[in-house]
Amino acid sequence: MKRRILVLFAMMAVLAAAACGGEDDDGEQSSNPDGTGKPAELTQVTVGYIPFLIDAPFFVGIEKGYFADEGLELKLERIAGGADMLLQTAAGNFDIGSGGIGVSLFNAAGAAIKSGKEVPFEVVAPLHHEKAPVATPLVVSKERYDSGELTRVSDLKGKKVSINAPGASIEYWLYRALKAGGLKYTDVTVVTVSFAEVSAALKNKSIDGAMLGEPFTTLGEDQGLVRVLSEDFVNGDQPTGVYWNRAWAKKNPELAAGFLRAYLKAVADLENGGWQDPATLAILEKYTQVPADVIKRAARPYNDPQGKLNLEGFRDQERFFRGLGLLTYDGELDFSLFMKTK
Repeated sequence: MKRRILVLFAMMAVLAAAACGGEDDDGEQSSNPDGTGKPAELTQVTVGYIPFLIDAPFFVGIEKGYFADEGLELKLERIAGGADMLLQTAAGNFDIGSGGIGVSLFNAAGAAIKSGKEVPFEVVAPLHHEKAPVATPLVVSKERYDSGELTRVSDLKGKKVSINAPGASIEYWLYRALKAGGLKYTDVTVVTVSFAEVSAALKNKSIDGAMLGEPFTTLGEDQGLVRVLSEDFVNGDQPTGVYWNRAWAKKNPELAAGFLRAYLKAVADLENGGWQDPATLAILEKYTQVPADVIKRAARPYNDPQGKLNLEGFRDQERFFRGLGLLTYDGELDFSLFMKTK
């Protein structure tokens, strides 16, 4: 099967926004020293991120000057995991964060609401959504697929299927893949295996199936170890979001509004041909170290230039995680208390 490559992992991020200044005839600093209309001074905003290709709007917005046009210099702070990202943003160590919408976010919001406090973060835009073929498909061993043993999702009933992290969107992804194939989540035994170890685990039969993110899916296919079993089980679901520290946003409403405008402008840039544009691809290559020609052929992430959040999808996630007993609050959350619903 011919698959497009989606490379989610990036090696580094390099900041490229810089302040420029000048003086007018009165000796006072001009707000437009170079005739570009950009502010003379930029305000640094700390943005936590996990260096995936889904963070492309940040890279494009920095390099094309969209954030600088709003008076912002983004200081990108790399972090290892989504739960830490939320914690750092809620604590105010990051002004803005991005990452998965999952158990940690729901529970953090639920705890604040239960205690009568304002939720310290607000989800203000989607980071990405997915269409088929998804970035993290359900895979099995190519050998067992070719033998006819595992050729349908229903063949995984009673078997071990891995995810790379419990309580995250990927667990919901597995639920959706199984459901699309006629299975319940409880029909399989879910175990945790890192993406890098999946191909070997499938080969030695310590697992029977796995949710496997790119580029590991393509690498496994190239090695003759992996066969995709399902890759079209979601359409438009948003597993990730962009959120800011609410105290920072209240203290800096103009900066917050400017950030969102610049972010959505970068999203629109990407959605309107940016993923095929040589200049934009060069930016993405710079930040991810993935060759532009590979990105151009990628099964890319999608986004909404209007920044509309898929609340119905989030509600379905909440119901799923509650069914697993992972939520620490009762009832449904009022999303309007910590999500930008308009």
